[in-house]
Amino acid sequence: MKPEIFKDLNLNHIGIIIPKNKTNFIESKTSKRFIQDNIQGVSVCFVWDETLDTYKEFITREGRAKNYPLGFNHLCFDIKNIKEMKELHKKIIKNRLGLRLTLPEPSPTKQCNIVTFYKLYGLGIFEFNILE
Repeated sequence: MKPEIFKDLNLNHIGIIIPKNKTNFIESKTSKRFIQDNIQGVSVCFVWDETLDTYKEFITREGRAKNYPLGFNHLCFDIKNIKEMKELHKKIIKNRLGLRLTLPEPSPTKQCNIVTFYKLYGLGIFEFNILE
């Protein structure tokens, strides 16, 4: 069961931190290419996972992610528009559910549009992909 905050949101992807030296290996195994995210200072690659029925986002451990442990990092959920994101933000802050890590910023990928990251207490890091 999803926590109340996620009940109407669809999972976009799972973020996974990898060593920078594994990009060639992942590209050779998946036929997908890493692209540079200049805002975050990382390279990312999205790969569809049939078993999980979602995308895995491989993120190089550098830039903003340089101190993150390898492996699972975050879940990303789609949210309809900036208005709904503002309402969710108010709910998170008012109920002391967590804190915002980044302001909304454009993603260089085709998988995401405008994204913002939150740390939700007791749950971890979450990314919200603002569709409109």
